[in-house]
Amino acid sequence: MVEFGHPKVDMGEPVFNYAVAYDTHNQEPLFYEKYPGSLNAISQLQFMLDKASGYGYKKIGFILDRGYFSCKNIQYMDKCGYSFVIMVKGMSALVNELILENKGTFENKRVNNIYEYGVYGKTIRHKLYASDKKSAIFICIIAFQKKAQNG
Repeated sequence: MVEFGHPKVDMGEPVFNYAVAYDTHNQEPLFYEKYPGSLNAISQLQFMLDKASGYGYKKIGFILDRGYFSCKNIQYMDKCGYSFVIMVKGMSALVNELILENKGTFENKRVNNIYEYGVYGKTIRHKLYASDKKSAIFICIIAFQKKAQNG
C-alpha cells in the first residue's frame, strides 16, 4: 500500500491514500477505502461509489477535495444519483471565467455576506462541461480578512 506517489505536500516519503464515509448524524464511520499511494484520487472515486452502492447506501452525499475533480467522476456521481460538493481547481478556465463574469456583483452586498466567516458568496448555475445535460451549481466565495478590533 505504501508507495511513492503524488501527495499534496511531497516530502520525498512513500504514502498511502484512504477515503472514509461518515454518518453525519452520529459521526460514526460507515466504511473506508484504502488504496496505494501511487494511484491518484481521480481513479479511485468510482470504486468508493460502487462500495457505497454495494452496501445499500442511497441517500448519501460526498464532500470531495479537488483531487477528485474530473468530468468522468462528476458524470459517474450523477449516474449513481449521489449528491456531492467538490472543490474545483481554481485556475481552470471555466472557474476563472465565472469569477471574472461575476466580479463586483456580490462582494459588497449585505445579502451575500456570511458574517461569521468573513466571506461573501454567490450561487451561480452554469454547465460544467459542454456535454452536460443540466447545469451545475457553483458557489463563488470571496474571503476578506476581518479588521482587528482595537483594544
